[in-house]
Amino acid sequence: MTAEGRTKVSHRLRAARSDKHKHLITGSAVLVVGAAIQAASGAIFWLIAAHLDSEHVVGAAGKLFTSVLFVTYLAGLGLPVALARYAADRSESSDVIFTRGVLATTAASVAGGLGYVALFHGSATGILTSAVNPVVGPLLFATMVIGAALSMIVDVRCMTARRWNFVMARMTVVGLCRFPLLFLFRHASDDSRSLWLFVAAAAPVALSGILGALFVPKVAGGTHRLGPKPAQYAQAVRYSGVNFVSTLAYQAPYFLLPVIVLAKVSNGSYASFNVAWGIVAVAFYVPTAIGQALLAEGGRDGAKVSAQLRLAMTLAVGLMVAAAAAAFVGNGVVTKVYGQPYHEAARILPVMVAAGIPWAITSLYLAEVRILHRHFATVAITGALTAAIVVPALFLVPDRGVDGASVSWFVGNLVAAAVAIAAVRFSRRSAIPDATLGDSATIVDVTEVGITMAEHTA
Repeated sequence: MTAEGRTKVSHRLRAARSDKHKHLITGSAVLVVGAAIQAASGAIFWLIAAHLDSEHVVGAAGKLFTSVLFVTYLAGLGLPVALARYAADRSESSDVIFTRGVLATTAASVAGGLGYVALFHGSATGILTSAVNPVVGPLLFATMVIGAALSMIVDVRCMTARRWNFVMARMTVVGLCRFPLLFLFRHASDDSRSLWLFVAAAAPVALSGILGALFVPKVAGGTHRLGPKPAQYAQAVRYSGVNFVSTLAYQAPYFLLPVIVLAKVSNGSYASFNVAWGIVAVAFYVPTAIGQALLAEGGRDGAKVSAQLRLAMTLAVGLMVAAAAAAFVGNGVVTKVYGQPYHEAARILPVMVAAGIPWAITSLYLAEVRILHRHFATVAITGALTAAIVVPALFLVPDRGVDGASVSWFVGNLVAAAVAIAAVRFSRRSAIPDATLGDSATIVDVTEVGITMAEHTA
């Protein structure tokens, strides 16, 4: 072959590889931009609310909104991850699995929402009954949980159908719809106003989830179906269960660390922590979003998972290094915006954002082991993440306050990344090193439960 011929072949191969990765890149970009839209709209929403209403009113609404997020986290059932793998095309079986996922999510959300109000009735949920009544208030809360939980699986269904524009549109519309609602019922009683602020924050999300669950099958070129039961249904349920446990584990620090800090520091210190925590949560979503895109696109169209992982890892780690550098250089902006009382937020922010670098490694290796159904590695990584953050925080926060929380967060993420590297290397020894999920001829047992790779061909 001539030099010119070799050059043409090389160009075609590079173009083919680029084409295989374009959906991963597109999905990552959409989710990162969507996260930025959500973060910006949410921050502006609560900032305006703070200028319109007293701290007491905004705080009560914020507690209720946080409660919805917490119950949504518990009601996920691992379905967003399972749907990404078992409802990843436009077949009838995907329609059935999605429809049954909607029903399961709704049932779990109702049980979780009403159970939360019953078990933890107090300052966080008291306005549900004081501002409305003992029946309507809890039902309203449960409805918000249903919609928020459904919005997660709606986004997954759109991603697997490669309708990224719908994901972006939903996030944008939700962010914009909140603002007009802020200015309604401004002169209501404190409890009623708090309840309305909660509705303004949560209702657009909930409505988008409920409407999306009703109509997204048409977006994916299908419809709602309850049968016939797909051959891989039992595997999907098992996969959902395993990943539900792992999801609870790896997200637990996000819910437990703020509670530990809240119980051990003063109100002023917690206000500083909460400012820093909001910024950290946005930064940490970037690797998470890239991992979600990798999970949805892993091995599709003949692309090798290892090649996709390298691309995603480079992107995620690079972005988090840039974020950490920005936090170290620009942390003084916090006190300029919020005032000198928030100096603790400026102090702990660089260390907490820097923890996003090892988190990028952890989250993407976690996506790999989920794609390849390496359940032992999945549980090991997520369990290490929770233990390495929560256990030190229980000892450091009482002694060192918010600084103890920042140290626990950083060290815990370092430990989790080390465990992720070790777990992935160990799990790869018994698997094909460069597997292609899109190859229908690849029939190989890649997990301890014997799930074949060819079953996930898109």
